[in-house]
Amino acid sequence: MGMIGRGFIKLVRGIAWLWQACACVLANGVRRLSKGSWADYVLFELSGALLERTPQRPRFLNIFSRGKPALTVEALHDGLRRIAADPDVRGVVILVKGAQISLAQAQSLADLFARFRGWSGEPSSGAAAKEVVVYLETCAGAEYAMAAAADRVFVSPQTDWSVLGLRAEPIFLAETLRRIGVEAEVVKVAPWKTAFDTFERSEMSAAHREQMERLLDGWYGEMVTAISRGRGRSEEQVRAAIDSAPLTAKEAVALGLVDDTVYEDQLAKVLGGTKEEARILPYDQASRTLYRRPRLRHRKGIGVISLSGMITTGKSRRFPGGLPIIGSNTAGSSTVQQMIRAAVQNERLAGVVLHVDSGGGSALASDLIWRELTLLDRKKPVVAYMGDVAGSGGYYVALPAQEIVCQAATLTGSIGVIMAKLITSEAFSKVGAKSCPVQRGENADLYASDAPWRPEQRGKVEEQIEHTYGTFKRLVADARKLEPDALEEVCGGRVWTGRQAQVRGLVDEIGSFATAVDRLCELASLPKDGSVPVVAVKADEKRPRPPVSEGSLDLLAGGEGFAELTEALLGVLQGDVSSLMGRERIWMLADGLPKIK
Repeated sequence: MGMIGRGFIKLVRGIAWLWQACACVLANGVRRLSKGSWADYVLFELSGALLERTPQRPRFLNIFSRGKPALTVEALHDGLRRIAADPDVRGVVILVKGAQISLAQAQSLADLFARFRGWSGEPSSGAAAKEVVVYLETCAGAEYAMAAAADRVFVSPQTDWSVLGLRAEPIFLAETLRRIGVEAEVVKVAPWKTAFDTFERSEMSAAHREQMERLLDGWYGEMVTAISRGRGRSEEQVRAAIDSAPLTAKEAVALGLVDDTVYEDQLAKVLGGTKEEARILPYDQASRTLYRRPRLRHRKGIGVISLSGMITTGKSRRFPGGLPIIGSNTAGSSTVQQMIRAAVQNERLAGVVLHVDSGGGSALASDLIWRELTLLDRKKPVVAYMGDVAGSGGYYVALPAQEIVCQAATLTGSIGVIMAKLITSEAFSKVGAKSCPVQRGENADLYASDAPWRPEQRGKVEEQIEHTYGTFKRLVADARKLEPDALEEVCGGRVWTGRQAQVRGLVDEIGSFATAVDRLCELASLPKDGSVPVVAVKADEKRPRPPVSEGSLDLLAGGEGFAELTEALLGVLQGDVSSLMGRERIWMLADGLPKIK
Protein backbone atom coordinates (compact mmCIF):
# COMPACT_ATOMS: atom_id res chain seq x y z
CA MET A 1 0.00 0.00 0.00
CA GLY A 2 1.41 3.38 -0.98
CA MET A 3 1.87 6.47 1.15
CA ILE A 4 -1.30 8.03 -0.25
CA GLY A 5 -3.33 4.96 0.70
CA ARG A 6 -1.91 4.86 4.23
CA GLY A 7 -2.51 8.58 4.64
CA PHE A 8 -6.11 8.22 3.52
CA ILE A 9 -6.70 5.41 6.03
CA LYS A 10 -5.23 7.54 8.83
CA LEU A 11 -7.49 10.41 7.84
CA VAL A 12 -10.59 8.22 7.85
CA ARG A 13 -9.69 6.73 11.23
CA GLY A 14 -9.01 10.20 12.63
CA ILE A 15 -12.42 11.41 11.50
CA ALA A 16 -14.02 8.29 12.98
CA TRP A 17 -12.27 8.88 16.31
CA LEU A 18 -13.37 12.53 16.36
CA TRP A 19 -16.94 11.53 15.59
CA GLN A 20 -16.87 8.92 18.35
CA ALA A 21 -15.39 11.42 20.82
CA CYS A 22 -18.17 13.90 20.06
CA ALA A 23 -20.80 11.18 20.51
CA CYS A 24 -19.27 10.23 23.87
CA VAL A 25 -19.25 13.85 25.05
CA LEU A 26 -22.92 14.18 24.12
CA ALA A 27 -23.88 10.88 25.77
CA ASN A 28 -21.96 11.74 28.95
CA GLY A 29 -23.65 15.15 29.04
CA VAL A 30 -27.07 13.53 28.90
CA ARG A 31 -25.87 11.06 31.53
CA ARG A 32 -25.12 13.92 33.94
CA LEU A 33 -28.77 14.95 33.85
CA SER A 34 -29.80 11.54 35.22
CA LYS A 35 -27.25 11.25 38.03
CA GLY A 36 -29.76 9.72 40.45
CA SER A 37 -30.22 6.70 38.18
CA TRP A 38 -26.56 5.68 38.05
CA ALA A 39 -25.61 2.29 39.42
CA ASP A 40 -23.33 1.95 42.43
CA TYR A 41 -23.03 -1.77 41.69
CA VAL A 42 -23.84 -3.58 38.47
CA LEU A 43 -25.54 -6.95 38.81
CA PHE A 44 -24.86 -10.09 36.75
CA GLU A 45 -26.71 -13.36 37.34
CA LEU A 46 -25.10 -16.74 36.75
CA SER A 47 -27.63 -19.55 36.37
CA GLY A 48 -27.72 -22.82 34.48
CA ALA A 49 -24.92 -24.00 32.21
CA LEU A 50 -22.13 -21.50 31.61
CA LEU A 51 -20.74 -21.25 28.07
CA GLU A 52 -17.37 -19.75 27.19
CA ARG A 53 -18.48 -18.04 23.96
CA THR A 54 -21.82 -16.44 23.15
CA PRO A 55 -23.63 -18.70 20.63
CA GLN A 56 -24.15 -17.30 17.14
CA ARG A 57 -27.87 -17.50 16.42
CA PRO A 58 -29.94 -16.26 13.50
CA ARG A 59 -31.59 -12.95 14.36
CA PHE A 60 -35.09 -14.27 13.73
CA LEU A 61 -34.65 -16.71 16.64
CA ASN A 62 -34.20 -13.78 19.02
CA ILE A 63 -37.68 -12.57 18.10
CA PHE A 64 -39.29 -15.79 19.32
CA SER A 65 -37.03 -16.46 22.32
CA ARG A 66 -38.41 -15.62 25.73
CA GLY A 67 -36.43 -13.94 28.46
CA LYS A 68 -32.81 -12.87 28.46
CA PRO A 69 -30.14 -15.15 26.99
CA ALA A 70 -27.96 -16.93 29.55
CA LEU A 71 -24.77 -15.12 30.54
CA THR A 72 -21.54 -16.37 28.98
CA VAL A 73 -17.92 -15.79 29.95
CA GLU A 74 -17.50 -13.74 26.76
CA ALA A 75 -20.49 -11.48 27.57
CA LEU A 76 -19.32 -11.05 31.16
CA HIS A 77 -15.82 -10.11 29.94
CA ASP A 78 -17.21 -7.45 27.60
CA GLY A 79 -19.53 -6.09 30.28
CA LEU A 80 -16.81 -5.82 32.92
CA ARG A 81 -14.56 -4.05 30.41
CA ARG A 82 -17.20 -1.34 29.98
CA ILE A 83 -17.91 -1.05 33.68
CA ALA A 84 -14.21 -0.69 34.50
CA ALA A 85 -14.10 2.54 32.48
CA ASP A 86 -16.86 4.18 34.58
CA PRO A 87 -15.39 6.21 37.48
CA ASP A 88 -18.70 6.28 39.36
CA VAL A 89 -19.46 2.55 39.59
CA ARG A 90 -18.07 1.06 42.81
CA GLY A 91 -18.16 -2.59 41.76
CA VAL A 92 -20.11 -5.53 40.46
CA VAL A 93 -22.33 -8.11 42.13
CA ILE A 94 -22.26 -11.66 40.75
CA LEU A 95 -25.47 -13.38 41.81
CA VAL A 96 -25.05 -17.16 41.56
CA LYS A 97 -28.32 -19.09 41.33
CA GLY A 98 -28.10 -22.73 40.35
CA ALA A 99 -25.13 -22.17 38.07
CA GLN A 100 -23.42 -25.22 36.56
CA ILE A 101 -19.77 -24.22 36.72
CA SER A 102 -16.81 -26.52 36.19
CA LEU A 103 -13.53 -26.03 38.03
CA ALA A 104 -11.83 -24.83 34.83
CA GLN A 105 -14.61 -22.26 34.34
CA ALA A 106 -14.24 -21.15 37.96
CA GLN A 107 -10.57 -20.48 37.24
CA SER A 108 -11.49 -18.49 34.12
CA LEU A 109 -13.89 -16.34 36.16
CA ALA A 110 -11.27 -15.82 38.84
CA ASP A 111 -8.87 -14.65 36.14
CA LEU A 112 -11.55 -12.30 34.81
CA PHE A 113 -12.10 -10.79 38.27
CA ALA A 114 -8.38 -10.03 38.51
CA ARG A 115 -8.41 -8.44 35.05
CA PHE A 116 -11.43 -6.33 36.02
CA ARG A 117 -9.62 -4.92 39.03
CA GLY A 118 -6.64 -4.12 36.81
CA TRP A 119 -8.78 -2.39 34.18
CA SER A 120 -10.62 -0.29 36.76
CA GLY A 121 -7.35 0.64 38.47
CA GLU A 122 -5.80 1.98 35.26
CA PRO A 123 -5.09 5.74 35.29
CA SER A 124 -7.50 6.27 32.36
CA SER A 125 -10.44 4.94 34.41
CA GLY A 126 -10.21 7.84 36.85
CA ALA A 127 -11.02 5.73 39.92
CA ALA A 128 -9.63 3.20 42.34
CA ALA A 129 -9.95 -0.49 41.55
CA LYS A 130 -13.54 -1.63 41.82
CA GLU A 131 -14.63 -4.54 43.98
CA VAL A 132 -16.18 -7.84 43.02
CA VAL A 133 -18.97 -9.12 45.27
CA VAL A 134 -20.33 -12.65 44.92
CA TYR A 135 -23.63 -13.77 46.43
CA LEU A 136 -24.18 -17.54 46.61
CA GLU A 137 -27.56 -19.20 47.09
CA THR A 138 -25.78 -22.55 47.25
CA CYS A 139 -22.16 -22.95 48.20
CA ALA A 140 -20.32 -25.99 46.86
CA GLY A 141 -17.23 -27.03 44.94
CA ALA A 142 -16.40 -25.05 41.83
CA GLU A 143 -18.86 -22.21 42.44
CA TYR A 144 -17.22 -21.48 45.78
CA ALA A 145 -13.72 -21.76 44.27
CA MET A 146 -14.84 -19.00 41.89
CA ALA A 147 -16.39 -16.93 44.69
CA ALA A 148 -13.20 -17.13 46.76
CA ALA A 149 -11.51 -14.93 44.13
CA ALA A 150 -13.97 -12.11 44.85
CA ASP A 151 -13.38 -9.24 47.30
CA ARG A 152 -16.44 -10.14 49.36
CA VAL A 153 -18.56 -13.29 49.52
CA PHE A 154 -22.09 -13.42 50.94
CA VAL A 155 -24.46 -16.34 51.43
CA SER A 156 -28.03 -16.60 52.70
CA PRO A 157 -28.46 -17.41 56.41
CA GLN A 158 -29.65 -20.93 55.59
CA THR A 159 -27.00 -21.74 53.01
CA ASP A 160 -24.63 -24.55 53.97
CA TRP A 161 -20.93 -24.33 53.10
CA SER A 162 -20.90 -27.65 51.23
CA VAL A 163 -17.41 -27.84 49.77
CA LEU A 164 -17.14 -31.58 50.40
CA GLY A 165 -14.14 -32.35 48.24
CA LEU A 166 -14.08 -34.37 45.02
CA ARG A 167 -15.46 -37.77 44.10
CA ALA A 168 -15.51 -39.74 40.85
CA GLU A 169 -17.47 -42.98 40.55
CA PRO A 170 -17.22 -44.61 37.11
CA ILE A 171 -19.66 -47.43 36.40
CA PHE A 172 -18.57 -50.70 34.78
CA LEU A 173 -21.09 -52.65 32.75
CA ALA A 174 -19.21 -55.69 31.43
CA GLU A 175 -21.03 -58.13 33.72
CA THR A 176 -24.36 -56.47 33.00
CA LEU A 177 -23.76 -56.80 29.27
CA ARG A 178 -22.78 -60.46 29.63
CA ARG A 179 -26.11 -61.19 31.32
CA ILE A 180 -27.92 -60.04 28.20
CA GLY A 181 -25.44 -61.76 25.88
CA VAL A 182 -23.29 -58.79 24.82
CA GLU A 183 -19.52 -58.57 25.09
CA ALA A 184 -17.14 -55.73 24.23
CA GLU A 185 -13.94 -56.42 22.35
CA VAL A 186 -11.39 -53.58 22.62
CA VAL A 187 -7.94 -52.89 21.22
CA LYS A 188 -6.06 -49.94 22.71
CA VAL A 189 -2.50 -48.66 22.93
CA ALA A 190 -2.06 -48.84 26.71
CA PRO A 191 -4.02 -49.51 29.92
CA TRP A 192 -4.44 -45.76 30.52
CA LYS A 193 -6.63 -45.46 27.41
CA THR A 194 -9.81 -46.14 29.37
CA ALA A 195 -12.45 -44.80 26.95
CA PHE A 196 -14.31 -48.14 26.65
CA ASP A 197 -13.47 -49.61 30.07
CA THR A 198 -17.11 -49.06 31.03
CA PHE A 199 -18.14 -51.78 28.55
CA GLU A 200 -15.05 -53.99 28.66
CA ARG A 201 -14.43 -54.35 32.40
CA SER A 202 -16.42 -55.27 35.52
CA GLU A 203 -14.25 -53.21 37.86
CA MET A 204 -11.63 -50.47 37.78
CA SER A 205 -8.17 -51.49 36.60
CA ALA A 206 -5.02 -50.51 38.48
CA ALA A 207 -4.00 -48.13 35.67
CA HIS A 208 -7.46 -46.54 35.61
CA ARG A 209 -7.39 -46.04 39.39
CA GLU A 210 -3.89 -44.55 39.23
CA GLN A 211 -5.09 -42.09 36.59
CA MET A 212 -8.19 -41.13 38.58
CA GLU A 213 -6.09 -40.61 41.71
CA ARG A 214 -3.67 -38.36 39.80
CA LEU A 215 -6.45 -36.24 38.33
CA LEU A 216 -8.31 -35.85 41.62
CA ASP A 217 -5.06 -34.98 43.39
CA GLY A 218 -4.42 -32.26 40.83
CA TRP A 219 -7.95 -30.87 40.98
CA TYR A 220 -8.13 -31.00 44.76
CA GLY A 221 -4.82 -29.19 45.09
CA GLU A 222 -5.99 -26.48 42.67
CA MET A 223 -9.24 -26.00 44.59
CA VAL A 224 -7.52 -25.80 47.97
CA THR A 225 -4.94 -23.33 46.64
CA ALA A 226 -7.64 -21.13 45.08
CA ILE A 227 -9.62 -20.98 48.33
CA SER A 228 -6.48 -20.40 50.41
CA ARG A 229 -5.28 -17.56 48.18
CA GLY A 230 -8.69 -15.93 47.83
CA ARG A 231 -9.76 -16.09 51.48
CA GLY A 232 -6.38 -15.54 53.11
CA ARG A 233 -6.38 -18.87 54.95
CA SER A 234 -3.63 -21.46 55.10
CA GLU A 235 -4.01 -24.58 52.99
CA GLU A 236 -4.11 -26.63 56.20
CA GLN A 237 -7.08 -24.57 57.41
CA VAL A 238 -8.86 -25.00 54.09
CA ARG A 239 -8.33 -28.76 54.05
CA ALA A 240 -9.60 -28.98 57.64
CA ALA A 241 -12.72 -27.01 56.69
CA ILE A 242 -13.41 -29.29 53.72
CA ASP A 243 -13.01 -32.37 55.91
CA SER A 244 -15.48 -30.85 58.39
CA ALA A 245 -18.05 -29.86 55.75
CA PRO A 246 -20.91 -29.33 55.45
CA LEU A 247 -20.76 -26.25 57.67
CA THR A 248 -23.57 -23.89 58.58
CA ALA A 249 -23.42 -20.35 57.25
CA LYS A 250 -22.49 -19.03 60.71
CA GLU A 251 -19.65 -21.54 61.01
CA ALA A 252 -18.38 -20.52 57.58
CA VAL A 253 -18.39 -16.86 58.63
CA ALA A 254 -16.56 -17.70 61.85
CA LEU A 255 -13.85 -19.51 59.88
CA GLY A 256 -13.46 -16.61 57.47
CA LEU A 257 -14.72 -18.61 54.50
CA VAL A 258 -17.49 -16.10 53.77
CA ASP A 259 -17.89 -12.50 54.87
CA ASP A 260 -21.47 -12.41 56.09
CA THR A 261 -24.92 -13.96 55.86
CA VAL A 262 -27.62 -11.82 54.27
CA TYR A 263 -30.71 -12.29 52.20
CA GLU A 264 -30.60 -11.06 48.63
CA ASP A 265 -32.86 -8.09 49.45
CA GLN A 266 -30.40 -6.95 52.16
CA LEU A 267 -27.42 -6.65 49.82
CA ALA A 268 -28.14 -3.02 48.94
CA LYS A 269 -28.03 -2.01 52.61
CA VAL A 270 -24.86 -4.01 53.35
CA LEU A 271 -23.03 -2.62 50.33
CA GLY A 272 -24.18 0.91 51.12
CA GLY A 273 -22.27 0.83 54.40
CA THR A 274 -22.98 3.72 56.74
CA LYS A 275 -24.54 5.73 53.89
CA GLU A 276 -27.84 5.14 52.18
CA GLU A 277 -28.50 1.89 50.39
CA ALA A 278 -26.32 1.15 47.40
CA ARG A 279 -28.07 1.29 44.04
CA ILE A 280 -27.74 -2.17 42.42
CA LEU A 281 -28.86 -2.39 38.80
CA PRO A 282 -28.77 -5.31 36.36
CA TYR A 283 -26.28 -4.82 33.55
CA ASP A 284 -28.83 -4.38 30.75
CA GLN A 285 -30.30 -1.45 32.68
CA ALA A 286 -27.05 -0.02 34.06
CA SER A 287 -25.34 -0.10 30.66
CA ARG A 288 -27.54 2.76 29.43
CA THR A 289 -25.92 5.22 31.83
CA LEU A 290 -22.33 3.95 31.94
CA TYR A 291 -19.64 6.54 31.27
CA ARG A 292 -18.46 6.37 27.67
CA ARG A 293 -14.95 6.77 26.35
CA PRO A 294 -13.93 6.87 22.69
CA ARG A 295 -12.22 3.68 21.65
CA LEU A 296 -11.51 2.94 18.03
CA ARG A 297 -11.56 -0.70 17.05
CA HIS A 298 -8.40 -1.88 15.35
CA ARG A 299 -8.72 -2.45 11.62
CA LYS A 300 -7.42 -6.01 12.08
CA GLY A 301 -9.30 -8.56 14.12
CA ILE A 302 -8.91 -11.96 15.74
CA GLY A 303 -11.04 -14.85 14.59
CA VAL A 304 -12.38 -17.57 16.89
CA ILE A 305 -13.05 -21.11 15.71
CA SER A 306 -14.85 -23.15 18.35
CA LEU A 307 -14.61 -26.93 18.25
CA SER A 308 -17.01 -28.45 20.76
CA GLY A 309 -18.30 -31.99 21.21
CA MET A 310 -17.33 -35.31 19.66
CA ILE A 311 -15.15 -34.97 16.55
CA THR A 312 -16.67 -36.77 13.57
CA THR A 313 -16.39 -36.80 9.80
CA GLY A 314 -18.98 -34.87 7.81
CA LYS A 315 -20.97 -31.88 8.98
CA SER A 316 -21.24 -30.62 12.54
CA ARG A 317 -24.54 -31.51 14.16
CA ARG A 318 -26.53 -30.25 17.09
CA PHE A 319 -29.10 -32.48 18.81
CA PRO A 320 -31.55 -30.72 21.17
CA GLY A 321 -31.38 -32.39 24.56
CA GLY A 322 -28.53 -34.66 23.51
CA LEU A 323 -28.38 -38.25 22.32
CA PRO A 324 -26.98 -41.42 23.94
CA ILE A 325 -23.25 -41.89 23.28
CA ILE A 326 -23.14 -38.87 20.93
CA GLY A 327 -24.07 -36.07 23.33
CA SER A 328 -25.70 -32.78 22.37
CA ASN A 329 -23.46 -31.84 19.46
CA THR A 330 -20.64 -32.99 17.22
CA ALA A 331 -17.78 -31.13 15.56
CA GLY A 332 -17.79 -32.31 11.97
CA SER A 333 -14.57 -32.15 10.00
CA SER A 334 -16.30 -30.77 6.89
CA THR A 335 -17.81 -27.87 8.82
CA VAL A 336 -14.60 -27.06 10.66
CA GLN A 337 -12.60 -27.25 7.41
CA GLN A 338 -14.86 -24.62 5.87
CA MET A 339 -14.43 -22.33 8.87
CA ILE A 340 -10.64 -22.67 8.72
CA ARG A 341 -10.58 -21.95 4.98
CA ALA A 342 -12.76 -18.89 5.55
CA ALA A 343 -10.24 -17.68 8.15
CA VAL A 344 -7.33 -18.21 5.74
CA GLN A 345 -8.98 -16.05 3.09
CA ASN A 346 -10.28 -13.34 5.43
CA GLU A 347 -7.70 -10.57 5.16
CA ARG A 348 -9.27 -8.69 8.09
CA LEU A 349 -8.19 -11.44 10.49
CA ALA A 350 -4.63 -11.18 11.79
CA GLY A 351 -4.80 -14.54 13.56
CA VAL A 352 -7.12 -17.20 14.97
CA VAL A 353 -7.85 -18.57 18.43
CA LEU A 354 -8.89 -22.22 18.25
CA HIS A 355 -11.25 -22.87 21.17
CA VAL A 356 -11.35 -26.62 21.90
CA ASP A 357 -13.77 -28.29 24.30
CA SER A 358 -13.78 -31.90 23.15
CA GLY A 359 -12.82 -35.33 24.34
CA GLY A 360 -11.86 -36.24 20.77
CA GLY A 361 -13.44 -38.73 18.41
CA SER A 362 -12.64 -39.96 14.92
CA ALA A 363 -8.93 -40.26 14.15
CA LEU A 364 -9.55 -39.46 10.49
CA ALA A 365 -11.64 -36.37 11.23
CA SER A 366 -9.07 -35.14 13.75
CA ASP A 367 -6.30 -35.50 11.19
CA LEU A 368 -8.27 -33.67 8.49
CA ILE A 369 -8.82 -30.73 10.87
CA TRP A 370 -5.15 -30.86 11.93
CA ARG A 371 -4.07 -30.49 8.30
CA GLU A 372 -6.27 -27.46 7.65
CA LEU A 373 -5.03 -25.78 10.83
CA THR A 374 -1.43 -26.48 9.81
CA LEU A 375 -2.03 -24.63 6.54
CA LEU A 376 -3.79 -21.78 8.37
CA ASP A 377 -0.88 -21.31 10.76
CA ARG A 378 1.49 -20.90 7.80
CA LYS A 379 -0.56 -17.87 6.71
CA LYS A 380 -1.42 -16.32 10.09
CA PRO A 381 -0.72 -17.30 13.71
CA VAL A 382 -2.96 -19.76 15.57
CA VAL A 383 -3.25 -20.02 19.37
CA ALA A 384 -5.25 -22.86 20.93
CA TYR A 385 -7.34 -22.41 24.06
CA MET A 386 -8.59 -25.54 25.80
CA GLY A 387 -11.76 -25.37 27.88
CA ASP A 388 -12.95 -28.09 30.27
CA VAL A 389 -11.44 -30.91 28.21
CA ALA A 390 -9.17 -31.27 25.18
CA GLY A 391 -8.36 -34.94 25.16
CA SER A 392 -7.09 -37.35 22.51
CA GLY A 393 -8.41 -36.01 19.17
CA GLY A 394 -9.21 -32.75 20.97
CA TYR A 395 -5.52 -32.41 21.79
CA TYR A 396 -4.45 -33.66 18.33
CA VAL A 397 -6.21 -30.77 16.56
CA ALA A 398 -4.49 -28.21 18.83
CA LEU A 399 -0.98 -29.31 17.82
CA PRO A 400 -0.59 -26.89 14.86
CA ALA A 401 -1.03 -23.89 17.19
CA GLN A 402 2.02 -21.78 17.97
CA GLU A 403 0.89 -21.57 21.61
CA ILE A 404 -1.46 -23.77 23.65
CA VAL A 405 -3.24 -22.17 26.63
CA CYS A 406 -5.49 -23.95 29.11
CA GLN A 407 -6.70 -23.69 32.68
CA ALA A 408 -4.98 -25.54 35.50
CA ALA A 409 -8.06 -27.79 35.81
CA THR A 410 -8.46 -28.52 32.10
CA LEU A 411 -8.36 -32.23 31.26
CA THR A 412 -5.96 -32.79 28.40
CA GLY A 413 -3.58 -35.28 26.81
CA SER A 414 -4.91 -38.83 26.45
CA ILE A 415 -2.47 -39.26 23.59
CA GLY A 416 -3.57 -42.65 22.37
CA VAL A 417 -5.81 -44.61 20.03
CA ILE A 418 -8.57 -47.16 20.58
CA MET A 419 -10.92 -49.41 18.60
CA ALA A 420 -13.82 -51.48 19.88
CA LYS A 421 -16.90 -53.43 18.85
CA LEU A 422 -19.76 -55.10 20.72
CA ILE A 423 -20.41 -58.82 20.15
CA THR A 424 -24.20 -59.27 20.13
CA SER A 425 -24.72 -62.79 18.68
CA GLU A 426 -25.60 -64.34 22.04
CA ALA A 427 -28.06 -61.51 22.78
CA PHE A 428 -29.81 -62.19 19.48
CA SER A 429 -30.07 -65.91 20.24
CA LYS A 430 -31.67 -65.17 23.62
CA VAL A 431 -34.54 -63.41 21.89
CA GLY A 432 -34.82 -65.96 19.09
CA ALA A 433 -33.11 -63.85 16.44
CA LYS A 434 -30.65 -65.45 14.07
CA SER A 435 -28.11 -63.76 11.83
CA CYS A 436 -27.34 -65.42 8.48
CA PRO A 437 -24.41 -63.49 6.99
CA VAL A 438 -23.19 -63.91 3.41
CA GLN A 439 -19.90 -62.27 2.51
CA ARG A 440 -17.13 -61.95 -0.04
CA GLY A 441 -13.68 -61.03 1.17
CA GLU A 442 -11.80 -62.59 4.05
CA ASN A 443 -12.22 -59.58 6.35
CA ALA A 444 -15.63 -58.30 5.30
CA ASP A 445 -16.81 -59.19 8.83
CA LEU A 446 -14.04 -57.21 10.54
CA TYR A 447 -16.49 -54.78 12.13
CA ALA A 448 -19.46 -57.15 12.30
CA SER A 449 -21.02 -57.74 15.71
CA ASP A 450 -21.84 -61.43 15.28
CA ALA A 451 -18.39 -62.80 16.23
CA PRO A 452 -15.15 -61.79 17.95
CA TRP A 453 -12.07 -60.96 15.94
CA ARG A 454 -10.14 -63.97 14.71
CA PRO A 455 -6.42 -63.91 15.72
CA GLU A 456 -5.30 -62.71 12.28
CA GLN A 457 -8.02 -60.03 12.28
CA ARG A 458 -7.04 -58.81 15.73
CA GLY A 459 -3.47 -58.58 14.47
CA LYS A 460 -4.66 -56.40 11.58
CA VAL A 461 -6.57 -54.15 14.01
CA GLU A 462 -3.51 -53.83 16.23
CA GLU A 463 -1.46 -52.81 13.19
CA GLN A 464 -3.97 -50.05 12.41
CA ILE A 465 -3.91 -48.84 16.00
CA GLU A 466 -0.10 -48.82 16.18
CA HIS A 467 0.18 -46.96 12.88
CA THR A 468 -2.21 -44.22 13.99
CA TYR A 469 -0.62 -44.07 17.44
CA GLY A 470 2.84 -43.71 15.90
CA THR A 471 1.61 -40.79 13.78
CA PHE A 472 0.03 -39.15 16.84
CA LYS A 473 3.24 -39.42 18.86
CA ARG A 474 5.36 -38.13 15.98
CA LEU A 475 3.18 -35.04 15.61
CA VAL A 476 3.30 -34.41 19.36
CA ALA A 477 7.08 -34.74 19.40
CA ASP A 478 7.46 -32.34 16.47
CA ALA A 479 4.95 -29.75 17.69
CA ARG A 480 5.95 -29.75 21.34
CA LYS A 481 9.70 -30.22 20.80
CA LEU A 482 9.75 -33.34 22.98
CA GLU A 483 12.39 -36.05 22.77
CA PRO A 484 10.93 -39.30 21.39
CA ASP A 485 12.57 -41.34 24.17
CA ALA A 486 10.72 -39.37 26.86
CA LEU A 487 7.47 -39.12 24.93
CA GLU A 488 5.99 -42.43 26.05
CA GLU A 489 5.95 -41.20 29.66
CA VAL A 490 3.32 -38.59 28.75
CA CYS A 491 1.46 -40.65 26.12
CA GLY A 492 -0.13 -44.08 26.33
CA GLY A 493 -3.58 -42.57 26.78
CA ARG A 494 -2.64 -40.85 30.06
CA VAL A 495 -4.87 -37.89 30.92
CA TRP A 496 -3.46 -34.84 32.73
CA THR A 497 -4.78 -31.73 34.36
CA GLY A 498 -3.67 -28.52 32.68
CA ARG A 499 -1.07 -27.88 35.37
CA GLN A 500 0.34 -31.40 35.05
CA ALA A 501 0.35 -31.06 31.26
CA GLN A 502 2.29 -27.79 31.43
CA VAL A 503 4.99 -29.38 33.59
CA ARG A 504 5.34 -32.14 30.98
CA GLY A 505 5.55 -29.74 28.05
CA LEU A 506 2.16 -30.51 26.52
CA VAL A 507 0.84 -26.94 26.93
CA ASP A 508 2.55 -23.56 27.10
CA GLU A 509 0.63 -21.38 29.51
CA ILE A 510 -2.01 -21.59 32.23
CA GLY A 511 -4.72 -19.00 31.72
CA SER A 512 -8.14 -18.11 30.36
CA PHE A 513 -9.49 -17.44 26.89
CA ALA A 514 -8.44 -13.81 27.37
CA THR A 515 -4.89 -15.05 27.99
CA ALA A 516 -4.98 -16.83 24.64
CA VAL A 517 -6.17 -13.62 22.96
CA ASP A 518 -3.30 -11.70 24.58
CA ARG A 519 -0.76 -14.23 23.33
CA LEU A 520 -2.18 -14.06 19.82
CA CYS A 521 -2.04 -10.26 19.88
CA GLU A 522 1.66 -10.50 20.74
CA LEU A 523 2.31 -12.99 17.93
CA ALA A 524 0.39 -10.85 15.43
CA SER A 525 1.92 -7.54 16.66
CA LEU A 526 -1.48 -6.21 17.76
CA PRO A 527 -2.24 -4.05 20.83
CA LYS A 528 -3.58 -5.73 23.97
CA ASP A 529 -5.73 -2.78 25.06
CA GLY A 530 -9.05 -4.32 24.05
CA SER A 531 -9.28 -2.42 20.76
CA VAL A 532 -8.79 -5.54 18.64
CA PRO A 533 -12.18 -7.07 17.74
CA VAL A 534 -12.58 -10.76 18.58
CA VAL A 535 -15.13 -12.32 16.23
CA ALA A 536 -16.47 -15.78 15.49
CA VAL A 537 -15.33 -17.17 12.14
CA LYS A 538 -18.29 -17.93 9.91
CA ALA A 539 -18.48 -20.05 6.78
CA ASP A 540 -21.34 -20.54 4.35
CA GLU A 541 -21.70 -24.32 3.96
CA LYS A 542 -24.02 -23.80 0.99
CA ARG A 543 -21.07 -22.29 -0.87
CA PRO A 544 -18.14 -24.49 0.18
CA ARG A 545 -14.64 -23.17 -0.31
CA PRO A 546 -12.12 -25.34 -2.15
CA PRO A 547 -8.96 -26.32 -0.30
CA VAL A 548 -6.17 -23.76 -0.19
CA SER A 549 -3.18 -24.99 -2.15
CA GLU A 550 -0.13 -25.53 0.02
CA GLY A 551 1.96 -23.67 -2.53
CA SER A 552 -0.34 -20.66 -2.70
CA LEU A 553 -0.27 -19.71 0.96
CA ASP A 554 1.74 -16.68 0.22
CA LEU A 555 -0.63 -15.28 -2.20
CA LEU A 556 -20.77 -23.58 10.20
CA ALA A 557 -22.61 -25.76 12.63
CA GLY A 558 -26.42 -25.59 12.74
CA GLY A 559 -29.43 -27.33 14.23
CA GLU A 560 -30.64 -30.51 12.59
CA GLY A 561 -33.65 -30.60 10.34
CA PHE A 562 -36.54 -32.88 11.35
CA ALA A 563 -35.61 -35.58 8.84
CA GLU A 564 -31.94 -35.66 9.92
CA LEU A 565 -32.85 -35.67 13.60
CA THR A 566 -35.27 -38.56 13.06
CA GLU A 567 -32.57 -40.47 11.20
CA ALA A 568 -30.14 -39.84 14.05
CA LEU A 569 -32.58 -41.07 16.70
CA LEU A 570 -33.39 -44.20 14.70
CA GLY A 571 -29.69 -44.87 14.29
CA VAL A 572 -29.14 -44.78 18.05
CA LEU A 573 -32.21 -46.91 18.77
CA GLN A 574 -31.07 -49.50 16.25
CA GLY A 575 -27.56 -49.53 17.66
CA ASP A 576 -26.09 -48.14 14.42
CA VAL A 577 -24.24 -45.05 15.61
CA SER A 578 -21.67 -45.30 12.84
CA SER A 579 -23.82 -43.04 10.66
CA LEU A 580 -23.49 -40.36 13.32
CA MET A 581 -19.92 -40.94 14.43
CA GLY A 582 -18.53 -41.52 10.95
CA ARG A 583 -17.64 -44.78 9.23
CA GLU A 584 -14.05 -44.49 10.39
CA ARG A 585 -13.44 -47.01 13.19
CA ILE A 586 -10.21 -45.80 14.77
CA TRP A 587 -10.85 -43.38 17.59
CA MET A 588 -8.81 -40.78 19.40
CA LEU A 589 -11.36 -40.59 22.17
CA ALA A 590 -10.99 -39.66 25.84
CA ASP A 591 -14.34 -40.73 27.26
CA GLY A 592 -15.52 -41.59 30.74
CA LEU A 593 -13.39 -38.86 32.34
CA PRO A 594 -14.41 -37.55 35.76
CA LYS A 595 -16.64 -34.47 35.73
CA ILE A 596 -16.38 -32.19 38.72
CA LYS A 597 -18.90 -29.39 39.07
